[in-house]
Amino acid sequence: MAPVVKELAELPDQDIRAMAVYLASFNENATDKLAQEALAAKLETMTGTRVVSASAIGARLYEGACAVCHAVGGAPLFGSRPSLALNSNLHSAAPDNLIQVILHGIASPVSSDLGYMPPFKDSMSDGQVTELVVHLRQQFAPEKPPWTGVGTAVTRARQGMTR
Repeated sequence: MAPVVKELAELPDQDIRAMAVYLASFNENATDKLAQEALAAKLETMTGTRVVSASAIGARLYEGACAVCHAVGGAPLFGSRPSLALNSNLHSAAPDNLIQVILHGIASPVSSDLGYMPPFKDSMSDGQVTELVVHLRQQFAPEKPPWTGVGTAVTRARQGMTR
């Protein structure tokens, strides 16, 4: 998305507003800004407490590879602390986007204060990525049901990289 956001910066505000109105028209359950902020605060509070993970391996992987940048309540690095509780990938119906980000990282963030995220495709096995994804969903989207077929989705994503 970073290249999209960068290119959108070149557009006049009127065009961006028009696109936003158009895209928002597809959302039947749109909430106002106060409701969005309340939900964000609730999610941050709810996920700030450690849960007993369905995946002890996933929890250890998170602590070793992710928590330094994403732990709730930690000190900001690079001027920011990207919240996983507010990350739409963790609240989506399928794990595919989250898997892609874990495997490929984020080389060009939308803004320089976010830093980058390294790819883990060469340092984590399919099993480790699966365990991490299961843990992240449970920890940061606890109101959502667990994803099914995560291992298959990880294998499919990695196979797509070799084509």
